[in-house]
Amino acid sequence: MLFWETHAVTPKALAALAARASGAECLVREDKTGSLIVCEQGDPPEGVNEKRVTPLFSGGRTGPDAGAWIFYVGLWTPKEWRSEFCAWYRCEHAEILLECPDWEGFQFLEGPSEKGCQFVLHRLAERGALDSEWRRLSRSTSWFKRLAKNKWFDKPFERVLYRRIDIGLN
Repeated sequence: MLFWETHAVTPKALAALAARASGAECLVREDKTGSLIVCEQGDPPEGVNEKRVTPLFSGGRTGPDAGAWIFYVGLWTPKEWRSEFCAWYRCEHAEILLECPDWEGFQFLEGPSEKGCQFVLHRLAERGALDSEWRRLSRSTSWFKRLAKNKWFDKPFERVLYRRIDIGLN
């Protein structure tokens, strides 16, 4: 799976980029400062930042029909914490989030990095899922609090909210 990050935000510009990919899903940042194209394969044009990721696990609905919003979370997890972090995410955090009616699903993906790295694409039917009681609960467990004692955990994570746009390719 590929992520293409670009500063393009118009449907016309994104359609031109997505034409170089197969199975492209185009999303614009909520703050309109850039976009993300999620695709299976393709040849990125110059100026596009490409990230190759490998799926590790997922839950709920994960395709484009799983809601208009993607909450992209970039997690920088040290290698020695990878197993425990993945276990927490899969067994506790994600399970609580999926109880929220507007939290459709997630894909936990891994990309290479010198300091260890994973990415999560959360699929949301409504933006309000981010302010839900389930999200608050998922961040208040004893396991979360134990992990939160590490400097690398939570605050340094990258979080970006994207909304899917129709680029007229269908």
